[in-house]
Amino acid sequence: MGIRFARRFAAGLAIALGAAPSLAAQAPPGAPQAAGDPVPALIAALADPDPYVNGEAADALGRIGAAGVPALVRALEDPQENVRWCAAIALGKVGPDARPAVPALVRALGDASANVRYGAAIALGAIGPAAARDAREALRESLHDADADVRAGAAWALGAIDPAGSVRAPDWDATIATIDRLTPQLMEELHVPGVSIALVRDRQVAWAKGYGVADAAKRTPVTTATLFEAASMTKPVFAWSVLKLVDERKLKLDRPLVDYLEEPALPDQPERRLITARMALSHTAGLPNWRKGGEERDGPLPLLYRPGSRFGYSGEAMFYLQRVVEQVTGEPLDAYAKRTLFAPLGLASTSYAWTEALDPQLATGHAADGTVLPRARYTHPNAAYTLVTTPGEYARFLAAIMKPDRSAPWALSRRSLEAMLSHQVAADAREPIQRPGRARGLSTFWGLGWGINTTAAGDVVYHSGSNGTGFRCYSQFSPTRGSGIVIMTNGANGGELWARLVSAVGDL
Repeated sequence: MGIRFARRFAAGLAIALGAAPSLAAQAPPGAPQAAGDPVPALIAALADPDPYVNGEAADALGRIGAAGVPALVRALEDPQENVRWCAAIALGKVGPDARPAVPALVRALGDASANVRYGAAIALGAIGPAAARDAREALRESLHDADADVRAGAAWALGAIDPAGSVRAPDWDATIATIDRLTPQLMEELHVPGVSIALVRDRQVAWAKGYGVADAAKRTPVTTATLFEAASMTKPVFAWSVLKLVDERKLKLDRPLVDYLEEPALPDQPERRLITARMALSHTAGLPNWRKGGEERDGPLPLLYRPGSRFGYSGEAMFYLQRVVEQVTGEPLDAYAKRTLFAPLGLASTSYAWTEALDPQLATGHAADGTVLPRARYTHPNAAYTLVTTPGEYARFLAAIMKPDRSAPWALSRRSLEAMLSHQVAADAREPIQRPGRARGLSTFWGLGWGINTTAAGDVVYHSGSNGTGFRCYSQFSPTRGSGIVIMTNGANGGELWARLVSAVGDL
């Protein structure tokens, strides 16, 4: 027999011994013999370089059950990562009978190896409710692990050890403490000069704070009044105005846009006549994100696929719909939005267009190394990316979406709100946002203007933003919890900053 085959045969024989020692008599002549207690040989096999041998040994130890637990606990301290990992796997196979290993598995959640941490989390979940008292808090800490698989394993384990609801959102003070601790650290690490954050609780803005500087050269501090480019977070705000026109029967979601306004930049493709407001808002219009040279030059704008057939993120579709809205209302977008939404909600500093009056409040964007970038002045509003606002004012917009009372003149009807937050199209190309616990994204859809992650605790609605001028931002809210967060940064690495922050605080 070859060496590898002999090792695997020995492991297989040990499995048989673990299940029924009398089977040793059935081994063929000359085969490696395993007599008496098979556990030491199986533990040794966890160090074998052949992963198949590791797997068979772990499976055998799982079948042996409680008798092998003391040796597996010792193996969790082995210098070799693979032995520790396989020991955790084996304890997971033992299941509830591995209860004496819980303290060691809790310690293993802090192992340097993500594989060991993941195995320990799964093993604790396999032990079940008997592990709850000692493992619950450690697993909650693991919801913020740097490794996505460990976070997922911890979330599963918490649900397994306490099905009644051990995976709870952190309390309010703990959330703010986490934000206060992590934000300055991430700003320094990622060279992001300024950050501003607002939180929504119980469907109202409950907290806001600025960090760092609005301009690295001038050293102007970020305050809650500092304006940031919202970038693509402009789109959900625009969607609200579109749906308000639908409520007023001035626009139909499923009527072709060419019935309102021809798009001369589209080449002679008959399918262009299929594009509707619903398709533009759900990114199924078939248009590219941006045409060659940008929308400003009014260059050729081809269809990439049949409208309505699939998801394809498109700023051009929003820009086309913007011109339809301006045609229907007879007003420029910024004027219409200020009159019908911004002023009624008290969003005094929110604007689709740059003005001299707002300029002193506006932050400056920065490159990945923290150096100052030229400031943009968007004098021509674009529904896809030109909004400037504060996190506090944007959070007020989120709170307005979640308010149960729909009677205000600016409010959307319940029907339009349900359409906005419904799963219009699967966005399979978009990975769910990383969040801990039951807020972990399972799949991604697009509504009307918003991305939507399904989670174990219900949908989390979100949108991010990224402008070439050095601004990165993010917002999300939970319609069922009435909570939300808005993060705005003036650094090109701000996308990583908000992603890591959200992976720590979840859905609040």
